[in-house]
Amino acid sequence: MKILSIFIILLTFSLKLDAKNFSFDVPNKKVSINNNENEPSLVVFVNNSNKGLLILKLIGPKQKVILQEKTKFLSMWTWKKTGEFSYPSVFHFYTNKKKNEIDFQIKKELVDNIKLFGKDDDNLKKDLIKKQIKIGLFSIKNNAFKSIEKENKTFFKVPINLPINSPPGKYTLVMESYENNKKISKKPINLVVKKPGFNSFIFEFAYKFSFLYGLISAIIAILLGIGAGYFFRK
Repeated sequence: MKILSIFIILLTFSLKLDAKNFSFDVPNKKVSINNNENEPSLVVFVNNSNKGLLILKLIGPKQKVILQEKTKFLSMWTWKKTGEFSYPSVFHFYTNKKKNEIDFQIKKELVDNIKLFGKDDDNLKKDLIKKQIKIGLFSIKNNAFKSIEKENKTFFKVPINLPINSPPGKYTLVMESYENNKKISKKPINLVVKKPGFNSFIFEFAYKFSFLYGLISAIIAILLGIGAGYFFRK
């Protein structure tokens, strides 16, 4: 409760300095993903005196997927690269409106943020969006701004649950304010998301030191092959 009171004071002060009449912040810019679905991974506090549309976005690190097709080369079947997807690994939208009328605008932004290098195909993008929504990495939640005080309708909190399959790395929170369907203000906050456990360490090591990871993997595979050969000879 003490932390919440401090946040309200800070947000009120920043609101006085803000001509667009909204501000937001988070208690901690280092976030750990947990398995507890009842406890949010992150809570965003918002001070807003406008009645217009607010959209809060959580954007994860970029992810790439290579598209391939099976082809025959010199009487042998092989895989040929046909294109490449580039898109945010996590893309969550939270709004302060109850209606779903803005879903079209958000879904259009989802499609626009998926870059397809090669032959462009909207059906592939739509399939990717459906898959990401199904596993919780893409999400649209309306009426997500919850009042903190019943008597004061300007202070809100937005609880965010990151799925356990969210990748670690640098994330960005972006708040956008709209009036008459026009964006009038935009503010970002940078976050660092970490995953506890050995699997997270392996993922981060492979991402940052891909050559070394490949070399170690090859050495381990060779040693296992030699060990298996020696064992079966006995």
